Amino acid sequence: MRELDSKDHKILYHLFLNSRQSLSSVAKKVGLQKSVVEYRIKRLQTKGIIKNFNAMVDVFKLGFSVYRLYIVLQYASPDKEKEIINHFVNHHHTWSIASTKGRYDLIITILVKSPNHFYAFYEETLRHYRYYFKEIFFSQLYESFGYKHSLLLNDFAASHERAYEYRYNGQTVNIDVVDYKILNLLAKNTRINSVEIASQVNVSTVTIHSRITKLIKSGVIQRYSITMDINKLGLREFIVNLSLRDYNKKNQIITYLSDNPFLWEIHKAIGGYDLEITLYATNFEHFYRVMEDLRKKFPEDIANYDYLYVTEVFKSNILPEKI
Repeated sequence: MRELDSKDHKILYHLFLNSRQSLSSVAKKVGLQKSVVEYRIKRLQTKGIIKNFNAMVDVFKLGFSVYRLYIVLQYASPDKEKEIINHFVNHHHTWSIASTKGRYDLIITILVKSPNHFYAFYEETLRHYRYYFKEIFFSQLYESFGYKHSLLLNDFAASHERAYEYRYNGQTVNIDVVDYKILNLLAKNTRINSVEIASQVNVSTVTIHSRITKLIKSGVIQRYSITMDINKLGLREFIVNLSLRDYNKKNQIITYLSDNPFLWEIHKAIGGYDLEITLYATNFEHFYRVMEDLRKKFPEDIANYDYLYVTEVFKSNILPEKI
């Protein structure tokens, strides 16, 4: 992880766990003066390593269903591919979109309130671009979780403690327009202060503090974190879709993977693959060794896997503008 020292890595790690904490709190944990921490954070932003300070929102509790679209393109010129990407980026239902190499060319996450809403989005997209889609695969996300690995500290120690966990359980939290405006602001920038939020939402700062506390207690706001350009940390992002021969070994595989500090996230979905894993690796050879180790550990249990190498993220963790 080039050009960064141990203090930079500690700053990234503690902002990953809580990006809304005060600079004084970060400074105490890192062992630097507040002004030095502020300077280093701004430098990390200037270098493009920190792309955004964002609230991690449990969209299931807001009544959203989460669909993942995987697309193989055909006949698409670079300009047409850019147009297709912009179609997804600009659509208010799109939670995230990235271009990939491997089994698919694009992976898109969609937030909708019902299957009808998803189908409307799907039909609208096909009317414009079906000719350019050689293959389309989708699944409905059920659960996502990640661990408090010290990968960002650059010491590669594993931890079984989860940093976050989202799971569909059918239970939702009632929120109003004011709550949702607050969530949208925090999803875009957790460093925004309460006075500015109050000004934009047109309520008092006391109301803002009360509302945010309630959103945290209800689990709608899971935590405050950061979005990073991990390529600038000397890492590469791989998404692995595992198909299992013995489905009963799924939890054993998850437990085994959780010992790997390069594991970033695990998804469970309805339809398609049995497990979706996000791994950060230093290069393709490193990624290949991780997967070979997994296959050797469970030689009779993993049927096969596809992988995607994420080349560029165009949109991430953006809530629809309206509930």
